[in-house]
Amino acid sequence: MKILLIMRNTYAWHREHIETLERMGLEIHLATQVARAEEDGRFASVVRLPEDLDTTGLAEFCAAAARRLGIATAITFYDSDIVVTSLANRLLGHAWPRPEADEISRDKRLQREFLEEHGLPGPRAVAVTGVEEGLAAAEGFRYPFIVKPSALAASMGVTLVHDRDALRAALEDVARLVEEWGGYFPSDGPDIALLEEFLPGKEVTLDGVVLSGRFHLVGVTNKMQMPGPYFEEDFYTLPFRTPEEEPELVTVAEGIVAALGVEHCLFNAEFRQDDQGRYRVVEFATRMSGGQNYRNLREVHGIDAVRLYAKAVLAGDDTAARAAVLDGEVRRAAEPRAATCIKFAYRTGRLVRNNPGDAFHSPYFRSYIPASRPGDRLRRAPEGWYEIAGSLAVAAPYREPADIDRVERIAAELDERLDVVVVPA
Repeated sequence: MKILLIMRNTYAWHREHIETLERMGLEIHLATQVARAEEDGRFASVVRLPEDLDTTGLAEFCAAAARRLGIATAITFYDSDIVVTSLANRLLGHAWPRPEADEISRDKRLQREFLEEHGLPGPRAVAVTGVEEGLAAAEGFRYPFIVKPSALAASMGVTLVHDRDALRAALEDVARLVEEWGGYFPSDGPDIALLEEFLPGKEVTLDGVVLSGRFHLVGVTNKMQMPGPYFEEDFYTLPFRTPEEEPELVTVAEGIVAALGVEHCLFNAEFRQDDQGRYRVVEFATRMSGGQNYRNLREVHGIDAVRLYAKAVLAGDDTAARAAVLDGEVRRAAEPRAATCIKFAYRTGRLVRNNPGDAFHSPYFRSYIPASRPGDRLRRAPEGWYEIAGSLAVAAPYREPADIDRVERIAAELDERLDVVVVPA
């Protein structure tokens, strides 16, 4: 069976996802703008995507390419392509896509309005179009509060501001990010940032899969607690430290899914506790966590969200085929099978070498994904956002909750054994 994989700007972080499609015996045709993708032997063909089309135009282009190749279904794992892919599947005649839901998950302002409309817990927020409007809107907030880009991910550009000068600087940073990452922002809205109530509690990320309208939990990942002013991502660990809190998170996820009306999708939501210990939705998306999170969730909980989702969308509108997807594959392991951690390789300077090095020989090593190339300049926030050398994934046996702390220590130790060399920039 053939499938069109739409990954416009990158697919290096989704190696595991692509391998799953390969193991399913699918013939993968890639639609992308990535250079030299034609030389990648995993793909039966590469469709070159134009750079001057809007969302609707790209969807029409992808649907036409799929028909030409005899492909009935498109799929993506990349944030900025979920709306394009959903529209393309609609054009290919499927009834299950929900482009309207995908649009909401791509725009944080729409998310805030959606949560409020449906009585779902989220922080108070207001969208702004620029620096001056943001300064005026701040009159309705109590410091400290959060400033975040309206359409980026991975906490890029997210800042905790304590006064008006810091607010101006944060808004100027977001405006710069809009220039640098313009293709990531929806083209049909003027909002560039949100001012958002600060939630001081712990933050977690939930991943699930929606099959025939029903939400299934894949796992809840612990995240490193950062006090601000900047929120760099690091130390994604499994299993969840407080599994007794899962029902609260699942109830909210089910509420989001039901209100969105989605039929099949991968699902991710970021939650943070308020000062009363109640979880509120920071953001959500109709895709799962990127990178090695997919691998770690599978290793810890024994449920393969990508495989389930791919089987569901390939079944299309065939009720019997969709029912077969649920047969025995959607159950999570009763007990965690491992403890895992993702550690980002933060460095500062000009990158000279970037390899797993001696860390590769550790029994805890699972993978290392380079995110930068030799010659790249690496900076920390606020000078640079998410400029990491790479992402290290490790795993260890899980017997008791203390193993979660242990796997974080292992990840930190192996990070020092990576062959990542920088010189002053």
